[in-house]
Amino acid sequence: MLRLMTVLPMLLWAGNAWAEDDDPVLAAALAQCPGAAVFVRADEQRGQALAQRLAGIVPAAPQLREQLLEMARIDQEARVGDWSPSMIEKMLAVDAANLPRIKQIVADHGGLPGARQVGADGVSAAWLLVQHADRDADFQRQVLDGIMPRVESGEVSAHDFVLLTDRVLVNAGRPQRYGSQLTAIGGQWRPQPMEAPEQVDQRRAALGQMPLADYLCVAVRMYPPPPASDSP
Repeated sequence: MLRLMTVLPMLLWAGNAWAEDDDPVLAAALAQCPGAAVFVRADEQRGQALAQRLAGIVPAAPQLREQLLEMARIDQEARVGDWSPSMIEKMLAVDAANLPRIKQIVADHGGLPGARQVGADGVSAAWLLVQHADRDADFQRQVLDGIMPRVESGEVSAHDFVLLTDRVLVNAGRPQRYGSQLTAIGGQWRPQPMEAPEQVDQRRAALGQMPLADYLCVAVRMYPPPPASDSP
């Protein structure tokens, strides 16, 4: 009998914000999941290309950038732990505290702020806060509806587009398209229900994403699932 079902709500390596050389946990995971490494390095290269395009450009809103980075730091800090009830309660409290401010920032900018306003890392931070704004699924959907210009410019990665798309679908009670949103069942991470699961790797490949099996391989090693509970 399945005793434990916990949604995996953390970021599994956010677009421009990750680098194998800077993250020994990611590097160790990729050593065990070689199929994923090619895709990770391709994303790193895209992030480096964006950084080169923006080289020498000073963000127009440096204070906002710093605020976004600090909010994202607190968000990620709350997601480090044992996935106990107290840890999850703290994580949800952080998400709730961040929600009004990220909603105001998005409203002020007519969508996610751009890299010229807050830098590439500021865009990634803003995206992260939207991804974790589960208390307001309509807000997440509104951001997703207007996100394509940021994806086309490279400011939001295809990986982050996939994560937000699936998040919006799952929060609407609909099957996800790319299998990125995971649930712990019996001590194992499993994708939440998917649209036409036999076609998920085709959909992922169309956006340059690794096969779902490789994604799960890395997820398990970076974020060990909570153990199955024998309690009723």
